[in-house]
Amino acid sequence: MNTRREVFNRLNKGKTLPTPSRTTLEVIRLCRSETTSLNDIARVIETDPALSAELLKYANAAFLATGIQVASVQKATVKLGMQTVVNLALGFSLLSRNKKGRCDNFDYDSFWSTALLTAIAARTIAEQQREFDPEEIFVCALLSDIGELALASSFPREYAEILADSPDKVNRETREKQAFEISSPELSVELFLDWGLPAHFALAAGFYDDLDHADLGTGKTRRIAQLLNLAHRIAEICRKDQPTPAQLHTARAEACRFGVEEDQFGSVFDGIIARWHELGEVLEIKTQPCQLHEDFPVKATSGGEPPHHP
Repeated sequence: MNTRREVFNRLNKGKTLPTPSRTTLEVIRLCRSETTSLNDIARVIETDPALSAELLKYANAAFLATGIQVASVQKATVKLGMQTVVNLALGFSLLSRNKKGRCDNFDYDSFWSTALLTAIAARTIAEQQREFDPEEIFVCALLSDIGELALASSFPREYAEILADSPDKVNRETREKQAFEISSPELSVELFLDWGLPAHFALAAGFYDDLDHADLGTGKTRRIAQLLNLAHRIAEICRKDQPTPAQLHTARAEACRFGVEEDQFGSVFDGIIARWHELGEVLEIKTQPCQLHEDFPVKATSGGEPPHHP
């Protein structure tokens, strides 16, 4: 049986997988050099007007609360830092190049809307404790389901059939493995590694939905996976027509593990929704009205034991 890497390499040769722009690939290459400066990175990004615009939109949205506004890529790069800019360039390049596609049953608008909401949730939680860099976590979460988009891009007809027949995620991943020799979570891992992202981000993004996965270990990688798992839970609650108090309670209990006090969770939750709507408008990604924390029944605020993750 072929290894995960062998299957990925075969798919990659077909040039149908989601690929960053040439500008972004050059930015990633430059970042790997010890002699590269912030100005070097900014000059390359400035050659791509679309990417420059996305980065400036994001930077100004991120700094809005501070009253700081940036008008140039160079200033944005200085404010955000080299690694953050490189990661954001990767995320925005993939987003702008993959808003539409040929897979009939793949909802591209919903994919990116959920991805953005998950990324904002992950970054907001990360900001509470500063255990991880919030902007790195943002990009990791934004692209955590990129394997699904990759299968839709590489096998539009076959994947459309799987999506139609397998609404359950576990069953769908089994079908993916049977049809393509690689599942969407495994493909996410390989894409992250191919783009030069750290292994702990790659593995956490791939296996956040399976916290018992052996590749997560017991340290940093597992902790990031737990954060991504929580972010996806919050995104699911926000996007549901009728989320339950139990779902909210579970998310609140888990958020306590990342430094969010129980009495703070409501404002954090509502802040995630507000940021999603704001950044969605800036990046032209569809959002929707959500039920705010205060609108949930009172029993949603009751205490209880946080869920156990072995």
